[in-house]
Amino acid sequence: MKTEFRLRTVAFAVANVFGTAIIFALGSSGALAQEKVERVEITGSLIKRIQGEGPAPVETYTRQDIERTKATNVNELLRAIPSIDIYDQGELASNSPAGSGTAIVRMRGLADSNVLVLLNGRRLPINALYDSSGAGAAVDINMIPIAAIERIEILKDGGSAIYGADAVAGVVNFITKKDYRGFEVNVGYGTSSRSDGTEKTVNLAGGFGDLNKDGYNVMLTFNDFQRDPILRKDRDISKSVDFRPLGGRDSRSSFSPAGNFVDPDTGAFTGGFLGSCPPENLSGGRCRYDFNASLLTAYNGADRQGAMAVGTLKISPNIRGFAEVFYGQAKDHFDAHPVPDYFTVSSGTGLIAGRFMQGGPRITDRESTTDNVVVGLEGNTGKYDWKVAVGQGRSKVTNRDQNYYNQTLWTAATESGAINPTVNTNDTAFVESLKVRPLRIGESKVQHIDAQVSGDLMQMAGGPLAYAVGASFWKESLVDTPDPLTQAGLVAGSIAQAGANASRNANAIFGEVNIPVIKNLEVQAALRYDDYRTVTKTSPKVAARWQVLPALALRASYTESFRMPALKQLFGAQEQGAVNINNDTGAENCQKLGLPATCDISAFQVNGSNADLKPEKGKTWNIGAAFEVGSLLFGTVDFWRIEKSDTIDSPSIDQAMAQGLFARDAGNTRWLVFTNLQNFAKFESEGVDINLRARIAKTPVGTLSAHNLTTRYSTARRRNGSGAEWETLNDTYRYPKMRNTFGLELENGPWTGTMAWRWVDGFYDTDVLPTATKPIPDGTRRVSSYDEVDLFVSYAGFRNFKLDFGIKNLLDSMPPFSQQNASSNAYTQMGFAELYTSRGRFYFLNAKYTFK
Repeated sequence: MKTEFRLRTVAFAVANVFGTAIIFALGSSGALAQEKVERVEITGSLIKRIQGEGPAPVETYTRQDIERTKATNVNELLRAIPSIDIYDQGELASNSPAGSGTAIVRMRGLADSNVLVLLNGRRLPINALYDSSGAGAAVDINMIPIAAIERIEILKDGGSAIYGADAVAGVVNFITKKDYRGFEVNVGYGTSSRSDGTEKTVNLAGGFGDLNKDGYNVMLTFNDFQRDPILRKDRDISKSVDFRPLGGRDSRSSFSPAGNFVDPDTGAFTGGFLGSCPPENLSGGRCRYDFNASLLTAYNGADRQGAMAVGTLKISPNIRGFAEVFYGQAKDHFDAHPVPDYFTVSSGTGLIAGRFMQGGPRITDRESTTDNVVVGLEGNTGKYDWKVAVGQGRSKVTNRDQNYYNQTLWTAATESGAINPTVNTNDTAFVESLKVRPLRIGESKVQHIDAQVSGDLMQMAGGPLAYAVGASFWKESLVDTPDPLTQAGLVAGSIAQAGANASRNANAIFGEVNIPVIKNLEVQAALRYDDYRTVTKTSPKVAARWQVLPALALRASYTESFRMPALKQLFGAQEQGAVNINNDTGAENCQKLGLPATCDISAFQVNGSNADLKPEKGKTWNIGAAFEVGSLLFGTVDFWRIEKSDTIDSPSIDQAMAQGLFARDAGNTRWLVFTNLQNFAKFESEGVDINLRARIAKTPVGTLSAHNLTTRYSTARRRNGSGAEWETLNDTYRYPKMRNTFGLELENGPWTGTMAWRWVDGFYDTDVLPTATKPIPDGTRRVSSYDEVDLFVSYAGFRNFKLDFGIKNLLDSMPPFSQQNASSNAYTQMGFAELYTSRGRFYFLNAKYTFK
């Protein structure tokens, strides 16, 4: 395995050097096209400037860049950007009450709540359902219609001083089309080489009115996205949870239809079972159930629609009114296996780990909507540009569940023998009388008023000293109401889910200056004061850009940040999630429970909010360069470092067990491990981003362009408490050191060919984090690297008509096997990390017609 890893790493390194050499060769062979530029507001500053000239590292993707990826939704688009971390559990897992069907953004190894997602520079509401741990307290980017996006700007050095306290890792700003005229329709169809995961898309965009001539412009977009699911049973890597043929372990569930007898005092399996067990299901002294062999999805289906309207009205030569209305909806259907739980029975030990097949699959129908309305005025008065806006965003999610049971009634029925949970011949009417249909409704809102003024204060030797000042007032609210039985943990087949009903008001004032110290040196300074009533914080930012040579600029920045706890982290209740305690989590954990070191039992992890949580604090450094080679090749290199303290986290299972935070539940049927949120962790992350682009205007075969984007982590580590050792996340499960995207594009008349190669580094197959005194043991398995190659062809030779045909994942690469994923139900248990999918080769055809 190490030899294979080294060979793949060397092969990638050679290919990456070769790709870089191609870019340099291209850059030395022809001239880059020069485009007319205008001064605009770029993410990372409130002062208008020319694109790319500022001191902050901003990665920009234009509409043309977006179309090159052939992405059908925003999540797929961001997956191709190396600086965006991938953890795609929401698209892969169908059994997460809060997360299934969602997609969130992560950067710099930090949690999703540390990235600020904006639409046209303003906040969007976070997903209405998220865990009490705070996981998922972020914008669901699946709700943003890709048809409306004109460009994406990614600020990579933190933006707390400009945009708000939670922009610790960075800012992703989706900017929509404006002053658009015409109409276009784009339809697409795609399917995998295995005839599943079929996607159908319809994108419409239209605009009318010339702002200068008519005094108004209205732009409308609509996006419809339909995707069929891919089932686990239809991929070799995930068709069974018995991963022994792949070199893993047998992870089939002990919650079997046969009903494995459990010792009520210890939780250990006795080796007997209540019903009959087929011989092929016997393993390790118990009857097993293979939940990957049917029902569960490897890639969730989708039914999403999004619409947006942007209107601009010229009130006077210097004043414009604007309005933005966005609405997105998604409907998801998830199937899970029939109810598993510990059932009280009237024979044997009196307790079994069972699964009631007669009740049918558990079903969740999820409906999600996001709406966002902003209205405002902007203009210029004399030397001043100004803008004021008011808006409200709302996320609403409804989960409707079926085929669950009232725990109290269910226990009475199985204990008395009225229900035999191991057969399918119980009285149907009686079974139905025990069922409940839990309903969970969540609503998250953000209401805001923003105002800002910018202009030039004075003329200096290097140019005008520019400034911007502003203020924001906003209110966040969250109402999350799981079914009362679910909140009480009294639904058989489900877990306790935390409710919340909380809100808070906040306001901020901020200012920024851009100082041209000399002609080739500018300094940016920004300061923001946030007031959350209970907490106030001042966040500074200092950045500089030095044009050393006409073809070389150096830049550096320092930012301080803080992130308030999410509302549910402060005011939520307790939640439970299933975990395994076995030899993989540490033999000492089994022994703490009075069990043999080789135990393998299911337990429940209990998380809860903490009203005394403090804000997380952070510091970010960035130093980089932007350069051109012979005025032909453009590139940027940025080194960054983030330090966070008072990080909100839960103790690991090992840490909680070491502190004695475990007990039996009230019914004495299962172990509970308590992990409460605390401000006890520190986090450090550092690395480098490299961006190289070149374009040859004339070659014998057409115009040839190339780009290579790399993000490499040198450090990602955390420390859980002042006396604890630093634990290394880098190069462990789902924390690869490096991601790379290399692309070539050839244009010849109406024809365009595109090749994209995406590569993800391998990692050690463990989530037991190494420390200085406990390094990763020799012989620890490594997950190999993974890559995909896409090939697209476009033809635009018809009047106003364009065709795209392509193959994504041309070589039909399948994810490398991960024992960690396969063995732990904290993950998807599909045999691979949530960094990629098992969709395989995918064919698509798109047609676009533009009305002028």
